[in-house]
Amino acid sequence: MQANFKIIVASLLLFTSLTHADTRIKGTGGVSSISGGGGGGLIPWATLGGLATQDQRSITGFITRANVDDFTLDVSGVALNLHNRVEFSLARQDFTIKANDAEISQDKYGLKIKVAGDLIFGPFPQVSIGVEKSALRDPATARALGARDDDGVDFYLSTAKAWIDGPLHRTSMLNFNIRSTKANQYGLLGYGGDNQDREFMLEAAAAMFLSRSVAIGIEYRQKPDNLSALIEEDASDVFLAWFPNKHLSLTAAYVRLGDIAGAQNQNGFYFSIQGGL
Repeated sequence: MQANFKIIVASLLLFTSLTHADTRIKGTGGVSSISGGGGGGLIPWATLGGLATQDQRSITGFITRANVDDFTLDVSGVALNLHNRVEFSLARQDFTIKANDAEISQDKYGLKIKVAGDLIFGPFPQVSIGVEKSALRDPATARALGARDDDGVDFYLSTAKAWIDGPLHRTSMLNFNIRSTKANQYGLLGYGGDNQDREFMLEAAAAMFLSRSVAIGIEYRQKPDNLSALIEEDASDVFLAWFPNKHLSLTAAYVRLGDIAGAQNQNGFYFSIQGGL
C-alpha cells in the first residue's frame, strides 16, 4: 500500500511537470508542508495548494525527504484545491530510526478553508482555518513513552500577506499561524502525555523572491512538551524554492529540529518536489 501510494504521487509529479495552463501568479500557492497542506515545509500557510482561481480546480502531488543526524522522514501526499476556497489533503509520513532501521508511520488528512482577504490584492491579508487529522499506523513506541492517544486532531488559524513591491523591491510574504495541538513530534510519538495535553502553539514564516522563479525564506514552529520522559524543542528551517514553471517546484532546506526521542540537536536537510495542475 505504501509503495503504491508513492507510485501514484510520482506519476502525478511526472504528468504535471509536462502540463501547461494559465493559472495564478507562479509561486503564490507555496509548496507542500510535511502534513500535506499547501504552505512551506514545516508548516501550512494560509495559501491553498496549487494555482486554482475561483473558477478552477487544481491538484498537487509531492514527495519529501528530511535527513537529520539520527533519523529520516519520508513524506508523500496529494492535495485538492477547489476554486481557491477549500483544500483537501492526504499525506503518509514514514519516520526511520537510523540506528536500527525501526520505522514509525502515520497518515494525515487535512482540510483548509479560505475565509477572508486575499494574499496579494486588497488591504486585508488572506485568512484561512484548517484541521489536520492524524493516525499512527505503528503506535507501540508512542504508548511505551507514555502518550495518551494514537491519533489526534490539530486546529489552526492562518493569516498571510504578500507584497509585490516589498523590501528591496522584491516580492515578499509573511505568514503567521496559531495552532491548537496535542501532538508529540508532529504526532509520530503519539498525542498528549503526562505533562500536559492540548495547548496553543505559534508558527511563522517569511519569504522573499530573488527572481520570478527563486524564493528564499525561513520558518519557525513551536511544539508542545507533553512527555516527561523526553524533551521536545521547537523547529526551524531556512529554505530555497525554485519554480521553473507554474506546475513544478523544487525545495531544499536546512532544518533544525532540536531533540527528538532523546537524541539531541537533530539538524540536517530536506528536499521536496511538487507538481500541480
